[in-house]
Amino acid sequence: MGLTITDANYHAIVRKLIADERKVPKGSNLQNMPSSKDGGALVRNCFVPRAGFTFVGADLGQIEPRIQGHIMYTRYGDNSLRQIFLDRVDLYTTMAMRTFGLAEEYCVDKAHDPTGTFQPRKMMKTGVLAVSYDQSPKSFAKKMGVSDDVAAMFFENFDRTFPSFRQMVADIREFMRKNGYVETLFGRKRRFPDYKAVAAEQQRNEQRLIRLYTERKQLRSKRTLTPADQRKLTAIQDEIDILAEKRGLIGYWERAAFNAVIQGTGADILKMIGNRNARECKARGWEFNASIHDEIKNSIPNEQLTPETIELIREIMTQTATLSVPLVTDIVIEPRWMQEYAPHEWDYANCRPLPEFSDKYEKGA
Repeated sequence: MGLTITDANYHAIVRKLIADERKVPKGSNLQNMPSSKDGGALVRNCFVPRAGFTFVGADLGQIEPRIQGHIMYTRYGDNSLRQIFLDRVDLYTTMAMRTFGLAEEYCVDKAHDPTGTFQPRKMMKTGVLAVSYDQSPKSFAKKMGVSDDVAAMFFENFDRTFPSFRQMVADIREFMRKNGYVETLFGRKRRFPDYKAVAAEQQRNEQRLIRLYTERKQLRSKRTLTPADQRKLTAIQDEIDILAEKRGLIGYWERAAFNAVIQGTGADILKMIGNRNARECKARGWEFNASIHDEIKNSIPNEQLTPETIELIREIMTQTATLSVPLVTDIVIEPRWMQEYAPHEWDYANCRPLPEFSDKYEKGA
């Protein structure tokens, strides 16, 4: 019988796991395969299903913003993000149109605003993370290569268009500060046991850190530094580094708290999908080859590769877990990894691409 992990026994279990030096085989970590941008397609093409089988891959589409939209709707009654998914339109194009008040032609991929100053869709994708991480308008302007006025306009419009987004982030962080942990939507905890102690220490040292910054500035403003000045400057910098590192650690934990809820919920959903998919594989003689980020990859016996099988995989991906927003999946059929055919491009009777798609990859070979 499995051991139940609780708040009371959590630390004892962690200590036992850390002290356990037994070697356990972990299999191949396919998440470390090179990406397609690094010529990884050639590497991934080397992975083929065994004879008589064909790969079918499926991944969840935009799971993290869907989780955000679900939380905003269910906790705050804010339908602004969720409605985009209900309408089944392009997420970032629609967000950019609403945030900047621009026509669609200015918000599609790689399009610029009417003044040619920035790319609204690109700014939108980066801007969601900037708001999540409490990035300042000035830092965001530098990152995006736009003026401070454009960055300030983005943040102001974003808050007006998606009114509960920033509150959602703040509430998750405040819950962590108060309780020392956060939970995914399915109740799995990520703990931050040292946060309170380190934050309290940093608060006590904040005035000291400010004084050190002032002293450093005064020393650096001197035309000439004596050996004594240089030693003092070195000592000040060493102390600043120590205190600033703890300040940075607090910021990291606060960002990680939000990520743990959103990304952790996504991981929970993928685990639920993986468990159900594994049961189907066992029952049907399929092979569950890999789970990579938000994707699963099965080997299907050729005689079972039918439209009905594709629909079953689609149902596993989108209906195993349910949110107030629809889950979607992209499914591909692969004679070898990354040699992808859409379900409508496949000849199921002969288990090969339809003639009009048969040279899809030969042209680039």
